Amino acid sequence: MIGGRYRAFAVVGLAVSALLSGVAPAQANSLSWKDCAGNADLKCASLEVPMDHADPNGPRVALALVKAPARKPAERLGSLVVNRGGPGFSTIQYLELIKAKQLAAPWDDRVWDRYDVIALDQRGVGKAVPAVKCFATPEAAAAFGAGVPTIPVSPSEVMKRAAKDAEFAAECREHTGKLLDHLSTAVVARDLDLVRAALGELRLNFLGQSYGVALGTVYANLFPARVGSFVLDSVLNPASTTKGPIGSVPSERIGSDTSTRDTMREFLRLCAQGKACQFAKHGPRAYDELLAKLRAKPLALTTPEGKKVSLTYSKLVVYVGGRLYQTNAWSTIDYMLDLTHRALAGEAGADLAQVVSYLDEYEPDNPYNELTPAYSAFTCNDDDTSKFALAWWAAAERRERIAPHFATLRAYETSQCASWQAKPKERYTGPWTAKTEKPALIINNRFDPATPLAGAVELSRTLNSRLLISEGWGHITAQQSTCAIAATSDYLTTGALPKPGTTCKPNAVPFS
Repeated sequence: MIGGRYRAFAVVGLAVSALLSGVAPAQANSLSWKDCAGNADLKCASLEVPMDHADPNGPRVALALVKAPARKPAERLGSLVVNRGGPGFSTIQYLELIKAKQLAAPWDDRVWDRYDVIALDQRGVGKAVPAVKCFATPEAAAAFGAGVPTIPVSPSEVMKRAAKDAEFAAECREHTGKLLDHLSTAVVARDLDLVRAALGELRLNFLGQSYGVALGTVYANLFPARVGSFVLDSVLNPASTTKGPIGSVPSERIGSDTSTRDTMREFLRLCAQGKACQFAKHGPRAYDELLAKLRAKPLALTTPEGKKVSLTYSKLVVYVGGRLYQTNAWSTIDYMLDLTHRALAGEAGADLAQVVSYLDEYEPDNPYNELTPAYSAFTCNDDDTSKFALAWWAAAERRERIAPHFATLRAYETSQCASWQAKPKERYTGPWTAKTEKPALIINNRFDPATPLAGAVELSRTLNSRLLISEGWGHITAQQSTCAIAATSDYLTTGALPKPGTTCKPNAVPFS
């Protein structure tokens, strides 16, 4: 097995690695691991890296790491570095939730036994210091986007959104400062290689999800000789996002708008065929008719306590688009659509009002949520985007014909890039044809609303890899298929890849 070979050459391996990679051999004390506060089963450390890799003696930033040590040290294969995606999700928080059994792990016990699992909060994110900051206080952040629809549906809303995007970009520049120019996937890939060296690994073993796939792909092309076992789950292919036709936006380049449309079509198909979907009784045209009515006029509602709320077109599309990510949330889409249909017909208005009141308090329709600062920093620095704010409206209108409702939702996820105030010091835009010694394992759901299967197919053709397709729905394959988890664990612990053409079944069929 690959890990056994590495252990056999451990005495001379680090010196050889230094010659091959240009990185000094990692010392035993490169990382100082300590018990994490409140959880002695996890070990915490930080690693200082240059803010600007071209100026190694200049200002530094601190990456945050948490380790779940291998449960069978005598059989240890190495370290497995994990990136949760986003960009902007805290991988440390992700690992903590997995260890607390609040989320399922994307691997089985064999990986826990034989790897030190390393959660890394990349620069600018989570517990890294400093982190991207756009507002002085959480209260200011929450108030900033109040009344600004995620999905603009009129010229006045388009102009309001453009003005707010510009104000948001200025706030991020003011509160984050020069760090903003040093946030790109290429820079994070260089950080990742310093993490590899600090862990004492000859090659990086890595599991990336969504944006984490983009990070892994950039790393593999910058440092192909240092690639170990790579699992890339739910492919955001940077070859599609970093370059594109003038005036295009990232969502149309990767097709996240049409993939959301296709996943919604699957929802409606399975709803109509299933035994436990209430919305099906309203007929095949009910969904489009419902959204057309809301787009024309928001639904005014009153809770039993007398509170006035309204359900807008934007609120409902944002609600549906978000919950399509996880099939265990599809029953809530069914509930929401059924309530809305009945409320528009003069029934169940109070029940829907209670739901909308809850959303207004806990899940407001606000395009500037807690993930937006870090997401914007990396996305706007990585991708070619227009500096003309109306390019997003033009793209949404252009795509609305083929991806009704979701074209604008997906397009406007990056509209703040029109006004972004950063000059990235390094971007990676290709080539994407570097050859690694060991093939990666790529996995993707057939119907993924965020990272379409087409991106996984394209990446599998340019990266030394094997593609495993799960014939299911939702975002992050491992969260929908224990078959994919088993394949991931086989690969990480034995090096075995699925046979070409192998597919997985999802754990469950919604509404069956």
